[in-house]
Amino acid sequence: MFLTRLMSKARWLAFAPLTFGLLQASLTACGSGDDRPASLVSAGGDSAHGGAAQGGGSSGAGIAHDAGSDGVGDAGDAGDAGAAGDAGGLAAPIASFPKQLQVDVGCGASSEPVNLVIRNAGLLPLTVTSAIATTGYEVSGQLPLQIAAQASGTLQVAPPAAQATAKVGQMSSGSLRFVTNEPGTPTHEVLLNTTLFGGQLEFTDRDGRPLTAALPLTYLSSAACPDHVSYRVHNTGNLAFTLLGPTFPSHLGGTSTGESGQTVPPDQYVELTVSGDSSTDGACSGSGTLTFTVQGAFCGPVPKLSVTWPTNVETAGCSCSAGTE
Repeated sequence: MFLTRLMSKARWLAFAPLTFGLLQASLTACGSGDDRPASLVSAGGDSAHGGAAQGGGSSGAGIAHDAGSDGVGDAGDAGDAGAAGDAGGLAAPIASFPKQLQVDVGCGASSEPVNLVIRNAGLLPLTVTSAIATTGYEVSGQLPLQIAAQASGTLQVAPPAAQATAKVGQMSSGSLRFVTNEPGTPTHEVLLNTTLFGGQLEFTDRDGRPLTAALPLTYLSSAACPDHVSYRVHNTGNLAFTLLGPTFPSHLGGTSTGESGQTVPPDQYVELTVSGDSSTDGACSGSGTLTFTVQGAFCGPVPKLSVTWPTNVETAGCSCSAGTE
């Protein structure tokens, strides 16, 4: 009787550690408590992908990722595979893409397309069967677009051309919709945003005040020749341009940007001077127009600068020859 109790107690002691070990192993294997191993559960649960796999006919808003977080690097993409496996235990394709896409355009420049990257976060091939854009945006790419599991494909989106009356910084928007072979063949939507970029210029005096009339030459330091009057060419746009000129009429002269021109960044200016040149004009007075050329994306026509050369009543005849500095 004594030996039987000891043997029974020994069996109970041996069974308890074994039971505890099996329970701990079971908890380690389950990980998230939803029957998925811990190795297939990404940080945060990847609820967006899970919802897409289960919902089937959803609009796609729940699965779209921000542009900088398309799922690449989320626990080695194991979370995507785990989410795809939740759809009734079957593997499925899953489209991962940015919710918004910036597609900018420049004044006077051809529209450059931007790549929309669509990633297949699922376990089966993803097919983009159709794609269409609104409000003048254009989408191009080979359709149907086949994307292997855990791979990416691209569609190109080009913005509409800028209107002649559009102002620098003007914004517009549209959307791109595409259909895939995911469960329920959902239609996904991407918001398209466009900002108009380009240079613009205005003429100001040397203190930065906009010129509302012609720039007058003055006789402050000389009774014979007008002074070299300073003015500025100010870039009021949001994109740099290269300024070349000016081209002087025969009786005006001054400084220029040189043959290679000068870059004018946004909200910056180039300061130049203009004066009279009587070497080819015996009247020593009159008016003229300075013309410039710009290179780069520029919005609107390039304005001209009008200059007046008033008559100096104190000067008898004309012997001035200021020319170019």
